[in-house]
Amino acid sequence: MKDIQNQRDYRNLPIDKVGIKNLRYPITVRDRRDGFQHTVAVINMYVDLPHDYKGTHMSRFVEMLHLLSPEVSLKNFAAILKDMKRHLHAASAHVEMTFPYFIEKKAPVSTSPGLMDYTCSIIGSSNPAGKIDLVSEVVVPISSVCPCSMEISDFGAHNQRGEVRLSTRFKKFIWMEDMIELVEESASCDVYSVL
Repeated sequence: MKDIQNQRDYRNLPIDKVGIKNLRYPITVRDRRDGFQHTVAVINMYVDLPHDYKGTHMSRFVEMLHLLSPEVSLKNFAAILKDMKRHLHAASAHVEMTFPYFIEKKAPVSTSPGLMDYTCSIIGSSNPAGKIDLVSEVVVPISSVCPCSMEISDFGAHNQRGEVRLSTRFKKFIWMEDMIELVEESASCDVYSVL
């Protein structure tokens, strides 16, 4: 059977990103309190396609995810980017992994525990020179006092709900909890699942 992907392409058209999107995959991430947390990520994986190739081997993207098992870490995230380039004959590689991350928070008055979920992402790329770029991102629900309401009232100004997206470029491990706490400390009030 002919291997179409490996045949030469004479159209001379390079493509920046080819790959797979929205693949759901179980992962384990570091958790400051419990050590590890199991979750399910939605993963996008891409490589560049040189001008002289007709395609890439899509099934190899899924095979390479096993390199991340069982834990998503800085070390194995960089390794999968390098392996994607090598196995798929690409100059650059990109991986985007988005997952729910849960933190137990106690209600402010009753102290009843509840789980808050935060949308977290790790985005990595390796350029043609082999430089690895990693970004960690959290989306944190917050509550903030309405500045207009606060200005016109002596007491009882209303709050607004919002989301804050914090992205951090990093070279060494960073706790998701630290990023989430940084955002929550900047808000007027935390959001709780149990009141």
